[in-house]
Amino acid sequence: MKARLRKQLGFAKRYVGIIIFVFMVAGLTNILAADSSSRITLKENSFVKDGKPFRFTGANAVNLVFYDDWGLDVLKAFAQAKENNISVLRLYLNWGWSKDEDIDKIIDTASQNGIYLILVFTDCCCSSDYSTEEKYLQGHAPFCNITNEESTKAFKQLIKQIIQRKNSVNNKVYRDDPTILAWEIANELEYWRFSESEACKWISGIAKYVKSLDNNHPVTIGISINNAESINKDLFKILNLPELDFLSFHFYPSLGEKALQVENAQKIDAVIKKLFSLGKPVVMAEFGFSNSVALNKKMREEPDTVDFYISNFKGYMDQAFSAGCSGVMFWGWGIPEAARVPMWWSKEDHNIADKKFCDFLKNYKIPKADERQ
Repeated sequence: MKARLRKQLGFAKRYVGIIIFVFMVAGLTNILAADSSSRITLKENSFVKDGKPFRFTGANAVNLVFYDDWGLDVLKAFAQAKENNISVLRLYLNWGWSKDEDIDKIIDTASQNGIYLILVFTDCCCSSDYSTEEKYLQGHAPFCNITNEESTKAFKQLIKQIIQRKNSVNNKVYRDDPTILAWEIANELEYWRFSESEACKWISGIAKYVKSLDNNHPVTIGISINNAESINKDLFKILNLPELDFLSFHFYPSLGEKALQVENAQKIDAVIKKLFSLGKPVVMAEFGFSNSVALNKKMREEPDTVDFYISNFKGYMDQAFSAGCSGVMFWGWGIPEAARVPMWWSKEDHNIADKKFCDFLKNYKIPKADERQ
């Protein structure tokens, strides 16, 4: 009887041990699955993932920081982006009325969907939207007055808080999270407001500060460049700063007939080739066709124009990748439900309701880069 009992207890212990082991393995599997993103690195003029060149189709999604306030579904936005071959999203951090917890959720959701993020510390666009310089610099872009010492000091404090923040959803510190592809100092800094030396000093100083807090992620800055001629001597010096790891340019050409489409593609090619002369990876981090909401809506939705719209998209993307771009990011991405929101971005975003456009994204094949690059 005792021998049988000892045998049964031994079996029970082994059985419990097996169960514990299974749960431990399952738990480890879940942890690995939740942290499966490979860190993106840079090599010469390319992005690299798992030892191979990483080239991507991406989108701007600056709207996501507002989703909780309007009862919109961030999870759906990421799932549908993944479904449509979008592998990188770009959004602003210090913008609107977003909360830290909103950003935590966005980063974790991106991780769960295998989508990388380019995170922009602040938005400097666009002074022309404001009636006075005071309303622009104080109300919208307080960190973009780059000659103001107090502004720069406050900006560095914000950057430190962001980089060192521990995500309340997954407990990862931002600086350690491979989901973050890169930090962008500012969106469309109006560098022309200042002297070349002032712009270089500020960008270099901010980039060095970011790197002092985080040596895991590359650093860039977003600049609007619609033609190679705008890359003058001053801008060339700014972009050539060693603290900038890759170059991000924004391209919004005019719409027109096929001849103009070819002309715009040639402009893209010339811009990228000039940027490549600096020996850094290049990303077309924003592109679209017009700042006119009505025109964008017409081009996307009217049956007789949507094919032309997609043809333009494809032509510009093909040209950018062929010229050597690591990635292209259109403006912008969201979900159909956002259309009911009384905010400007709700009328500019693409979503799964744009069936022809999404079919194009799903089937798009990134062309090889020109071997001369």
